[in-house]
Formats: sequence, structure tokens, C-alpha cells
Amino acid sequence: MNKIQHRTPLNGTFELTGRCNLSCKMCLVRVDQAQIKKLKKRERTTNEWIQMAKQVADAGTLGLLLTGGEAMLRPDFCEIYEAIAKMGFLITLYTNATMVTEKIMDLFRKYPPHKIGVTMYGASNSTYEKLCGCKDGYDRFIEGIEQLTTLPSLFEIRTTIVKDNRSDLSAMKQFTKEKFGPDKVLQISRFISKSIRGGIACAERCRLSPEENVAMIDSGLVETYHKVKNGELELPDSAEKYPLKRYGTASESGYLFQNCDAGINQYTITWDGSMYACELMSEGCTKPFKVGFQKAWEELPNCYPESHSIQVCEQCQYEPFCESCPAIRKAETGDFFGKPDYFCAEARCIYNMLKEMHVI
Repeated sequence: MNKIQHRTPLNGTFELTGRCNLSCKMCLVRVDQAQIKKLKKRERTTNEWIQMAKQVADAGTLGLLLTGGEAMLRPDFCEIYEAIAKMGFLITLYTNATMVTEKIMDLFRKYPPHKIGVTMYGASNSTYEKLCGCKDGYDRFIEGIEQLTTLPSLFEIRTTIVKDNRSDLSAMKQFTKEKFGPDKVLQISRFISKSIRGGIACAERCRLSPEENVAMIDSGLVETYHKVKNGELELPDSAEKYPLKRYGTASESGYLFQNCDAGINQYTITWDGSMYACELMSEGCTKPFKVGFQKAWEELPNCYPESHSIQVCEQCQYEPFCESCPAIRKAETGDFFGKPDYFCAEARCIYNMLKEMHVI
């Protein structure tokens, strides 16, 4: 079942903790101590993560993403980071930049991450308090950014836009350009799915409507649509029609994640010691801390059902514009082959705009 040739675990993610010093309303994975106890799980120890890093290095992993929750919240973060850095990985660090200390900076100067991805949640303390429950969150973010940008690491500013920080988007974009140059772009998360793996936030309550999300992500398309609709722009009759490509869901190999590297060249090990093909998964995992990484990696594809066509999707006229995948469908509907209404609405919105402009 699910036999795939040429599987190599080149890129891995270590989710060192599910806990965070912020309480963002839309976080998919955040847990607190009470939830960890309720789930009857535990975070892995310092030595367990270090020994696991040795195993993944032996198995061929080159790139390693360290994330959370907020990884710097762990009191042993420096110990784990230093041991992993000495192994020679290309390390990427995801952080909210609000817990940067001089001790951490001393370590980063000695062993700089290859890349740092900092998530920005707003452009004021009031937004951080409303969205993340932290009154001085923005000030602490700025302090962290000032320190981290002294490193030679590649840098990326990321954000997730929901109802509570949507009004800050322009200011966040402006901050990114002023801080990093006119060519630097604020990376906006494409979507927010429902919470996974016992996450205590209710992401779906605060996410934008499908139409609002399309307007934000595909702003160029929306602007063109309104200009055409209002008679401010006329598309030539000779304009080439947009070629509709249907992706479907079938796969010759039978492997569920046929359109990405999940479980083929990448994996995620979560705070409780489970390994998934994709970080968006909440079911279908192996236990590398119990059976060893190599065996867990070899068994991973068998944790998922074989791919098959989804009739309702294959017959849908909006399918070429649908951004859903097996992991999203599972998170949204509880079924790898379910119909995620939120993403269907997004696809319908894009299709209707293109149809009205006679582009398709």
C-alpha cells in the first residue's frame, strides 16, 4: 500500500512546543498546560529532541525548521538549539520575536540560523492586546526585530490576517518596506483552517469570510474586476482566455499527498512526539521517539488512505480555482475526501469574477 519511489526526508520540522506566550485567537495548534494534561500527552525532553536530531541527520535531513507554539518559551531552548546547530543543519526558526533575550542572541551570533521567519500580528499594542492577549506585544516585537536583524540570517516577515488585525494590514506592509527595503514583501498566510491536534483556539470564528480573504490575497484580480465592472477598464476582445486546468484527486501511485512533498521529502514531528507528513495534519502519524526515526519514516505513508477521485469535486466548475488539499479537507471536514465549504466559496468567488470579465 502507498508504495512511493525515491522518498528522502530532506526537510523536517521540529515543533518543540505547542505552548506560546501569546494567546492568538486564530492559532491552529496552541495548547496550554491544562490542555496538555487533558490530552494526556507531554512535551519531549531536551535529550529526546537532541537525540532525534541525530537520527534525522543520519537519515538524510538537511533543512530543519524549529517552531512552536513559541520555541523560545522553553527554558532549554538554547541547549536544544546549540546541540542541533552543531550538527550542521540548515536551520530555519519561526518565532513571534517577543521573547528574544541576550542569552539567545549570544547563541545566535555564534550559530546564526540560516533563515528566520518572524510573525507580525499587528501594528500597535492595542491590536496585539485584542488579538494575542498581550498589552505590550508590539513593543516587544519591535525590540526582538531590532536584535534579530543584526544577524546575517535570511529574514522573512510573515502575518496571518483575521478580523481583529485586518485594519492594520497596510501599516504592516509599510513597516516591512521601511524596515527591510522597498523590495521586501510581507508574507500573508493564504488560509486559516480549523484548529488541529487539540489546539484550544477557535480559528474559524475569527477568520475572514471567503470573499474577504479573496479580496485580500488576490487584490490585483479584485481591483481589475471592479475596474471592468465600473467601465474604467476594457479588456480587448482578443484577450486570451484563461486556460482551466483540472487537477482532480487520482494518483497512479495511490499516495494521498500527490501534489506536494508531504511524506516524500518532508515531515513534521510535533511537540508530543508524533510524526506527520504535513504540519496541518491531526490524524495519521507514526511515533519516531518510540520506534526510531528511520522506521517511523518508512511506515509514514501507510498511515493515510490511498488517493481516489472525489466525484463532487471533479464535476465542479470551480475546481480549477480550489486551494484545498487532503490536509485542509481533513481539518475542515474531518474527512480526507470531504467538501470544505469555506474553500469552495473562495473558488466560486474567483470563478465568478473571471466569468463576468469574460476571461474564462
